[in-house]
Amino acid sequence: MNWYYAKNGHQNGPVPTEDMIDRVAMGEISPTDLAWCEGMADWLPVSEIPQLKVLPPVREEPVVASTVGPAQATSYQGPAAAAPSATPSYAAPGQPPSQGLAIASLVCGILGLIGCCMWFISLPAALAAIVTGHLANSKIKADPQRFTGKGMARTGLITGYLGVIGSLVVAFFWFQFKGLSEEQAQETIIQWFPEAQQPEMREQLRKQNESR
Repeated sequence: MNWYYAKNGHQNGPVPTEDMIDRVAMGEISPTDLAWCEGMADWLPVSEIPQLKVLPPVREEPVVASTVGPAQATSYQGPAAAAPSATPSYAAPGQPPSQGLAIASLVCGILGLIGCCMWFISLPAALAAIVTGHLANSKIKADPQRFTGKGMARTGLITGYLGVIGSLVVAFFWFQFKGLSEEQAQETIIQWFPEAQQPEMREQLRKQNESR
């Protein structure tokens, strides 16, 4: 299990449990410093985390003869553990940083999807969302303790692929109708219909044009 701890306003880690306990025992990490590991809801002072408590050493007391009964050995267990201190007033640092590539993938994916009508802008954004989304997933998979943002990367990939499809569709129509007059565009559309329906479509479009 890896830990993160905050000292003097700076976040440190990840640190294995054994190293954390050693640092607490040596005083490098004080009981009031905040610590966090995966699975905890929020940061807590070290003194309130059972896994990081350092037990005092046990001291043996000399054997004392009793005037009432036989001599009995007693042992001193040391002072009671100090009560957990209150949470410091300064703000605790946040959770481990999200993967920056995951955030970039999400933003580019949204821009690529909602801007499909401007395909020459949305297409590069959607492609960037796909590339950064895959890179983010690779980094998160390699070191999940250090990087988060898997959901954002997945959303960025989905919106990125949809943005590419939408941009390509818009680009196809743009090149088909570029420079055509209204009558030429209508005739191009009619050509997409079955040949038996084309005369009827021409007649309907002619009536609509005359009624305007």
